[in-house]
Amino acid sequence: MLNSIIKRHSKITPLSDTEIKVIQSATKLFLTQGFSKTTHRQIAEESGIGLGTITYHYKVKEDLLRVLIEELMDYHLDVIDDSQEKTKDTLFSYAMEIAVQIALCETDDKAYDLYYAAYSHPATFEYIKDWAAKKNYHLLHDRLPDWSEEDFRRVENVTGGIELAAFTAPKNRYFSLNDKISLFLDSMMKIYNIPENDREKTIEKVISLDCEKIAKEMFGKFVKRLD
Repeated sequence: MLNSIIKRHSKITPLSDTEIKVIQSATKLFLTQGFSKTTHRQIAEESGIGLGTITYHYKVKEDLLRVLIEELMDYHLDVIDDSQEKTKDTLFSYAMEIAVQIALCETDDKAYDLYYAAYSHPATFEYIKDWAAKKNYHLLHDRLPDWSEEDFRRVENVTGGIELAAFTAPKNRYFSLNDKISLFLDSMMKIYNIPENDREKTIEKVISLDCEKIAKEMFGKFVKRLD
């Protein structure tokens, strides 16, 4: 499974009880009131740990965001694995995961705040690009046998920016969610040299889903998993 493949390449650093408590408190605040509105002082009050201790371990909020994003990307892999098990279609699984992110950021302000911060901050964005390169290599390398994992990492410098643009381009009466998903998926699959016929079939399959409903259910399960 994709999750176990990528996890084998991850380095796990043990955390102290203090760090775990800080992370738990920060995560709770990020998900209930939003990342941008949360301060170190609020995390100190929520956790009962001194402000100096928190800033010693996590000098900026984005250091704590990185931990949460690692959990979130891990959950994304579970979603992809589940999709592959059901559909046996790696291109659909690739596209569906992106479409659900776009739908989630369109319908949930706190989720948008979280993803926007992660894609905007250099350290977390680098982590996401590296994670996505590994993920996409395993999903799409059969279609691109001459591409190395480094080629996928290079392309992520562009596709990661496209995803950020998708999060920040709100739908309106002239630009529906399905329009948005179709446009961005087509752009990203073109970069991966996916033939037009395959792109059209995959996009049609994705937008036939209720992506907003799926996104809400998935994010709800992620929040429960953190508990």
